[in-house]
Amino acid sequence: MTLRERCKAMYQQMQRDAMLRQGSPVDDLMAFVLAEKGRAADARLEESLPLVVYLGNSEDREEFIAMVREAKPKMIAKRMP
Repeated sequence: MTLRERCKAMYQQMQRDAMLRQGSPVDDLMAFVLAEKGRAADARLEESLPLVVYLGNSEDREEFIAMVREAKPKMIAKRMP
């Protein structure tokens, strides 16, 4: 799926949610942008699905990354500001 197609699908989903008065369009748009920024960080991520995780501190973040890498050694992780 191209960026244009993903944008179109997101826009259509936001329209449906607006008609049903559900969700938060700002939060949905922010999540979409974060996912696309991460996908653009590496060409190998083009067909992958995003997972955004927020942790309380750097120590927890490093522990989580180590745990996931142990379970999925071929996983690609990109740090976002």
